[in-house]
Amino acid sequence: MLRDQAFLLPPDRREWLPADHAVWLVIGGAGQLDTSLFHAGRRAGGVGAAGYDPDMLATLLVWAYANGVTSSRRIEAACLADVGLRVICAGDVPDHVTIARFRAAFPGAAEALFRQVLVLCARLGMGKLGTVALDGMKIGANASKAANRTEEGLRKLAAQRAAEHAAADAAEDEPLGEGCRGDEVPPEVVNPRTRDERIRKALADLEAEREAGEAAQEHKAQEYLAQDGRARDAAAGRGGGSGPGPAGAGPRGAGRADRGPAGQGRRAGDTGQPPGPSQGRDRGLQPGHEGPPRPGAG
Repeated sequence: MLRDQAFLLPPDRREWLPADHAVWLVIGGAGQLDTSLFHAGRRAGGVGAAGYDPDMLATLLVWAYANGVTSSRRIEAACLADVGLRVICAGDVPDHVTIARFRAAFPGAAEALFRQVLVLCARLGMGKLGTVALDGMKIGANASKAANRTEEGLRKLAAQRAAEHAAADAAEDEPLGEGCRGDEVPPEVVNPRTRDERIRKALADLEAEREAGEAAQEHKAQEYLAQDGRARDAAAGRGGGSGPGPAGAGPRGAGRADRGPAGQGRRAGDTGQPPGPSQGRDRGLQPGHEGPPRPGAG
């Protein structure tokens, strides 16, 4: 594969980016501006390794701010991936602790340098620097009101980026702690000889956990269905349904059919049907008129 080649970039860093890339203008501009304040606190000589070049750290902040990167940890990570920052660092990547301490030691100076670089780029006719739009911000040679307003806007932007950097470092230091970037690769997967095998094992473990989870969910679903079925069978066994009553029992109100109004019994022989002709004649007899004798009577 191409990434296995001996050189991914030319050995000369000046060939990593074209001549018209904005990072060269930032490096040149920051190199000609007054950075003496950054050098005032630099430790020279003594025991231990030499400190980082203050001009490099200051230029690093300018390029990071211009591209909206306002976190020491993100700046450190970008120094390994962003070609512009790699050119600025010249291969000497500072850790986020060093970047944060430099920013805290020179908050006003870093902000002022960033503003001066923005004004310089606008004066030279650049329309944009990183994520900072400079269109319409051409700085004229005279001290006109428009130029003053433009420079004031860039000053506010520089102050905003510097404040965002301080706030981001404070917010990240609390959960991660100083010295921890948060995106470190575990040591056991750094070695390329064992990395692929560990990746395969991790993927196999994830697949096994997924299958075990699906099996557990299926088991729970089957248990629920079984419990629901048992509950339904138990409810049916307790006579929860409406069935016929005991043998011989009629409908409610049976036995009242032979009762008359107000609970009085019906007269003997009264069938409850409309009277027939003979019944009407018998009922029409008055007292004392018994009618002709019936055969067999007497």
